[in-house]
Amino acid sequence: MQGRDHALTGAVAFAAAAPLLHLAALSVAAGTVLTAGAALLPDIDEPGSTISRQGGFLTMSLAWIVHRVSGGHRKGTHSFLGVAVFAVGALLAGNWQAAQPGRWPHLVPAALVLALLFAAACHALHLGGHHGDAAGIALAAVVVWRGWDLALVTPWRVPILAFCAVLGMLAHIAGDMLTHGGCPVWYPASRDDHHLLPHGLQFTTGKLAEHWIVSPLLLAALAFLLWRDASGALTAAPIR
Repeated sequence: MQGRDHALTGAVAFAAAAPLLHLAALSVAAGTVLTAGAALLPDIDEPGSTISRQGGFLTMSLAWIVHRVSGGHRKGTHSFLGVAVFAVGALLAGNWQAAQPGRWPHLVPAALVLALLFAAACHALHLGGHHGDAAGIALAAVVVWRGWDLALVTPWRVPILAFCAVLGMLAHIAGDMLTHGGCPVWYPASRDDHHLLPHGLQFTTGKLAEHWIVSPLLLAALAFLLWRDASGALTAAPIR
C-alpha cells in the first residue's frame, strides 16, 4: 500500500474502535490522526518512505539504521516482533510523561514521537499542504500541553500513544498483507510472506485497484465512522 492508504487504514481502525474506548471527542480526534501517523511507522525501515523523510537528516539516518537492523524493507518492522518493539517504546514514553505530567524533561520523548507521527499523518493525508509538518508539530504541542495523550484506553489502561502505535502498525501490516507482496509476520523465526486474501484478490501497490477501489472504500469507511462517532457514540469524558 501507498503511504496515503496506510494512513487511512490507521484512521479507520481508530475511528472504528473509538466507541469502545470511552474517550472524549477531542481525544478521539487526536487519536484518529495519531493512529494514521502510526500506520506509517513500519515503513521507517525504508529511507525513502513518507515517515522517513519527515524529520530530514535525523529520521532518514534512523531509517538507514532500522533498514539494516531489521533486515531490510518489509522484514522486521512488518512483523509482530517489530510491533512489540515499537509498542514498548511508545509505552515507556507515555508512562514517563504520565509519571510527572507538566514537567518538560518528561514531555520530550512523547512529544518527539507525537510530532513525528502527527506530521507524517498530515503529510500522507495531504492536511495542511506545504505547512503540514508545522501543523503536525503544532498539534503535537497542543496534545501534550492539554494531556490528551494521557487518557487511558480501556480495558488495557494504557496511554493513547501506546494504543495508537500498536493499532496503527497492525493496520499497516494488514494492509500490506492484502497486496501481492504480503508480510513476514513471524520474522525472524520465519521469512515466509503471509496474505489475508487469496491470490486472485490481491492487488499491487500503486496500481489501479488501489487507486480506484481500495482508496475510495477507505475514504467512505472513514467518513461513515467519523459521522457515527460525532453522532453521539462516544462518552462525554475521558477515563483517566
